[in-house]
Amino acid sequence: MKLFQWRYGLLLWPFTLWLPSNAQALTCQVDSFISPHLGTITLANANNASVEQTLTYSCTNTSNVTQWASVCIGADGGTNNTSQINPRHMIGRNGSKLNFNMTLNGMSNATWGNRIVGGTEFIDFFSVAPDTTTPTIKETIIRVSLLPNNNAAKADDYTATFIGSNAALTYVTVDSSNDTSRCLSETQGTSPFSFTVQAAVVNECKITTQPTDINLGNVSANSLNIDGSSSIGVTCTNAAPHTIGLTTFNAAVNNDGRSFMKGTGNNTNKIPYQLLRDSEGGRVAWGNGEGNWAVDVGTGEAKTKNIYVTVPSADFKPDTYSDTVTVHVNY
Repeated sequence: MKLFQWRYGLLLWPFTLWLPSNAQALTCQVDSFISPHLGTITLANANNASVEQTLTYSCTNTSNVTQWASVCIGADGGTNNTSQINPRHMIGRNGSKLNFNMTLNGMSNATWGNRIVGGTEFIDFFSVAPDTTTPTIKETIIRVSLLPNNNAAKADDYTATFIGSNAALTYVTVDSSNDTSRCLSETQGTSPFSFTVQAAVVNECKITTQPTDINLGNVSANSLNIDGSSSIGVTCTNAAPHTIGLTTFNAAVNNDGRSFMKGTGNNTNKIPYQLLRDSEGGRVAWGNGEGNWAVDVGTGEAKTKNIYVTVPSADFKPDTYSDTVTVHVNY
């Protein structure tokens, strides 16, 4: 009988346990960027209204050593036109546009853009201490400003929307001694974010050129049909309906532009006159009542209106005669 004996031993094979590298321990994101609102836009600020908004971003380091972050934050032209950044456009529901730009206060007011469409991305480089819970929080200021040539904008609410594909933070872990802007060479869009730029245009009119006094000069007592003129410049928001009326001081009722000039001192003479304006059929009465207003629609540009005065006769006591006329623009 043969006896078989089995022998065995324990064979150990060395191997290595791999842990994630420290580069994977760094994460960065935009924490807050409240949508900038330029407020109410009138003729006075349509080409220069501005607002500043703080963009807050942070990086968290879950490793046990200090990390160095290269951070880029960029934006394109938004959903209205991704490739156009200066000017960008806010668009109203009526289709008209507001020209605006976004600039970086901390980078010589450069136009905020990205590596694809141009402009300048905001760049930061900083250390992130080892900590599993508390992020390193940073911030920068974005300035949003309206640009010239917004006169064609109509009264409406205007928006420019930036979704995740239009605005993003890009970050990468780098060595502390170099590669401060290496985030520009990384794939853009590590951490996207969204916001909306807003403004509200309202109807407005203003007198941009004051009428000069109408001086009829020295006339003889037998003069008839004495004429004089002046003009007024009025600017109204594009498409804003409005009326322009003239009210005289001496006449109690002057809806048809009729009034009179008074003399000085104890002189009781009154010289009748009438105010007129241009019309398609010729000159017509210009007062401050329905049917005798100048009715118009704004274009965003100044419009000149001629004011005429006619005096039927100067057969009155020699003296200096005058009246005061007030211009009313209703919109």
